[in-house]
Amino acid sequence: MAETVNERTTRLEYLMGVLAEKQAKLDDVLVVLTEAQIKTEERFRETDQRFRDTDARIEKLVVAIGEFLRNKPQ
Repeated sequence: MAETVNERTTRLEYLMGVLAEKQAKLDDVLVVLTEAQIKTEERFRETDQRFRDTDARIEKLVVAIGEFLRNKPQ
């Protein structure tokens, strides 16, 4: 038995509602993922800065040790 126009319209309206709900959920997930990506990028920048700071401290320490060894009485 074929659907009537009213039944088809009702079914299409229902499906459009389902699609709209799924789109809203996808939008919410996209926001969460975007926020997570931003935080990850910030943490990578912070980590990179810490590595640069550590490298600078190591370099100063190596220079200081070299100076100490050169100036050490024998």
